[in-house]
Amino acid sequence: MERIIKMKNEKKSARGQDRGYWRPLPLGYLLEEYGLFSKKVVLLLGLWLVLFIISFLSVIYWIPSDWDTLASTRQAISLFLLFYPPLLISNLLLFWLGFEWGFIPAYLSTFMVALAFNMPMQWSILFGIAVVLGMGIFAVVYYSTHFNYTLNSVTHFAFFVGVALVASMASSLGSLIWSHVHGLTIEETLIAWQSWWTGTFLQLVFINAPILFVVGNRIERLKDKYFDVPERPEISLGWVYSAIISVVTVLVIFILSAEQLGTLRIEEALRNTPSDLANEILSASQTFELTAWIAIVILLAAGLGGIRLVESWNKALKEQVRIKRSLIAEIHHRVKNNMQLVSGLIELQLQNTENKLVEDELRKSHSRIYSMGKVHEQTYQHEDAADVNVDVYIESVIKQIKGNFGEIDDVRIKLFCSPFKLTINQAVTYGLLLNELLTLICRYEGNNSNGTTKISILVEEGDESIKTVFQGISSPFEIAGSGSLDETLINKLTKQLNTELNQIQGQGEGIVLEFTFDKKDSPSHFGSWEPAK
Repeated sequence: MERIIKMKNEKKSARGQDRGYWRPLPLGYLLEEYGLFSKKVVLLLGLWLVLFIISFLSVIYWIPSDWDTLASTRQAISLFLLFYPPLLISNLLLFWLGFEWGFIPAYLSTFMVALAFNMPMQWSILFGIAVVLGMGIFAVVYYSTHFNYTLNSVTHFAFFVGVALVASMASSLGSLIWSHVHGLTIEETLIAWQSWWTGTFLQLVFINAPILFVVGNRIERLKDKYFDVPERPEISLGWVYSAIISVVTVLVIFILSAEQLGTLRIEEALRNTPSDLANEILSASQTFELTAWIAIVILLAAGLGGIRLVESWNKALKEQVRIKRSLIAEIHHRVKNNMQLVSGLIELQLQNTENKLVEDELRKSHSRIYSMGKVHEQTYQHEDAADVNVDVYIESVIKQIKGNFGEIDDVRIKLFCSPFKLTINQAVTYGLLLNELLTLICRYEGNNSNGTTKISILVEEGDESIKTVFQGISSPFEIAGSGSLDETLINKLTKQLNTELNQIQGQGEGIVLEFTFDKKDSPSHFGSWEPAK
């Protein structure tokens, strides 16, 4: 029970370190992990459905009746988008639960708006996608970076404002589709476009941001309390490139749209202007066009430079990791060689020892040194210098024990172990404990049973723990009470693994010895596992 409580506390501590960063709770994951009819899932889906209905109904009562003619002023449109409920609710759902939770209500609500104002089906579909582009920008950028969406510092808030600006520009492309379908004039299109992105941006900064700041951490605690939230995935280079390309593309389209709308508006206004004056004004407007193209070139150069910079950083980091892996492998190789040298000295001593008791203790020491040396041998032979293949490791320990002690020739050992890995420190402790227990069991059976004894070792990897079972032991045997080095080592090693040895009656006449310990993941090649004191 103490081990389970400790495991849960460690998981909570790890989650607490990521709390506030974007951790989606995918709907597919919830259904697979908990099932559709789980109370927690049903409650969450019910709350989401309520918000979805509110978002859907708000479209009916909130949208102005004159949007098809755009009789509203720029201020009226900005105010409408500032308090537009579907967008407000969907962006909050995006940060709290994930992209699909916010995308569905935002898209369907926008799609309904398009149909209500007689937009053709194909344009309605495209209009809905264009409006939620801003949510896609948020998802890609926050997935590719490590910024806190609860805005607990000036840096995180400034980052949020920058992404909000780009997201608003992306979603404003829907106004161009709206204007095209309804045949609005250039002036009306310009009003719609400017009002759209400013209203959306103001909503994100002055409404969404304060809510995320006040409620965000509470929502994250509730998620951790009721759900096993998936860990944040590792940030891949592809996602970083996607974020850079997305932002640059949106900004380029935004500048081109502004330049084109501005030019068309000027041309429309100069139709009734004397030709000489009109030509001078058009000539002056070309300066703004040149400025726009210069800005686009700078943006593209900055985007390519950002990709190049990330790529060079990635190469430098890979080279550092390669060098450190080589150094670590060399260290393990030298440690293994030194242990082999000690083992060789012990073997030489064994050849010159006639005292049976001394010989017995030397063989035990030889097995212990071998079990530790085998860990270091595995680490330098494999690319991943942080973990040990347990199945291969246990096979080598069993082979060494059988070769070291002649009295266990009648003991047959069969291993059942699926491939998995342990960290180096934990593998050394686990290997030494297996060595002591298996030596004790095999010698006990070899000296006290008649005929051949079959010992089965079952090693099972769970989600968070490793279970080891010895089957086929003929009768109970005492580990404690002897005061020997064997007993001391077993007690120390079980304490380090934070476990206990349990002897229980098997299904037949035999005894089963088992123990379970928590598995420690290696966060990096240089992380270490600290045993319990």
